[in-house]
Amino acid sequence: MDIEFIKPFLEGVVQVMKVQFACSVKPLAPFPKQKAPAATKIDIAAIIGVHGEKFNGSVALGLPEPIFLKLMSNMLGENYTEITDEVEDGAGEMLNMIFGHAKVILNQKGHSLEKAIPTVVRGQNLTLKSLPSKNTLVIPFQTDLGTFYLEIGTDESL
Repeated sequence: MDIEFIKPFLEGVVQVMKVQFACSVKPLAPFPKQKAPAATKIDIAAIIGVHGEKFNGSVALGLPEPIFLKLMSNMLGENYTEITDEVEDGAGEMLNMIFGHAKVILNQKGHSLEKAIPTVVRGQNLTLKSLPSKNTLVIPFQTDLGTFYLEIGTDESL
């Protein structure tokens, strides 16, 4: 997978988390999904299909419940203690903002990415099977709250 394709998503995560959620994040070393550590914990995720002339695949944002709730509390100015129907759409909005940032940059480079609507899933210790482990790169992001993950999956070989 081309680092020039991934970089705008990394920048998008850092920028969106800083501006919208008052949270500083640091990307850690990416790894292929099939080598994900057992400790990778996701309780809510947003997944978006990405289609364009040079890339077809998916991007997912996966977060443990405590991190998601703190981010939503930061953004909305209320204290959330559980993931409810009311706040779960926030995961989709997070990914929408990240995708929007990356899309502008990538389309300037000729990718012609189309609009997409994220799907949100939640549950304890989710595994995102919609992104194939063979062709998916996982990028962990470290925060003061813990670690969350961005996954980019494609039909092409990594």
